[in-house]
Amino acid sequence: STEALDRDGDIIRAAVWEIGNFLKHPVLISSHDYRLRSVIGEWESMEVKGKRMEGVARYYIGEGNEEADWGFNLASKGRAAYSVGFIPDQDKAKPINPDQPYRGIEYKGQELLEVSHVAIPSNPEALQQLKGLMEKHGAPDPALLLLITETLKDVQSPAPDVDYRGLVHAAFSKAYREVTLW
Repeated sequence: STEALDRDGDIIRAAVWEIGNFLKHPVLISSHDYRLRSVIGEWESMEVKGKRMEGVARYYIGEGNEEADWGFNLASKGRAAYSVGFIPDQDKAKPINPDQPYRGIEYKGQELLEVSHVAIPSNPEALQQLKGLMEKHGAPDPALLLLITETLKDVQSPAPDVDYRGLVHAAFSKAYREVTLW
């Protein structure tokens, strides 16, 4: 989440996020739906950096949950957005405009419950940046290439004209993605 004024007229201050409990169970949810099948992945990391919260998501693709597959498909096209589910500390929440106390709240203390993949985020800046591990720094990650090469070195292609190692290498780089949010 960033400190941008969201579509509800609210501002969430980043420095006061409480994420300790979230990190114990960092699920990626679809559209703030708390049913079991709406768990579409997990957050491998989540941290506050300056005036924003950033995380790295891993989608549970190819595991029988069509919503996870679709969410990853959208993210791979650069079309994912995210939204935070949180409990505000009401004692620290203040109206942005005291003349309109129920429209526009500045949250200065909140516990993160979950981060959802959504179609339209309340915060217009809550859009993903997709980075494949193979392209993270503009070039293949040498450690990852070494791991894949070592794992596949003894794999023999059953058909001489098919490069199965290359296919597995390409599939791995496509399937395992980092999604950095906000």
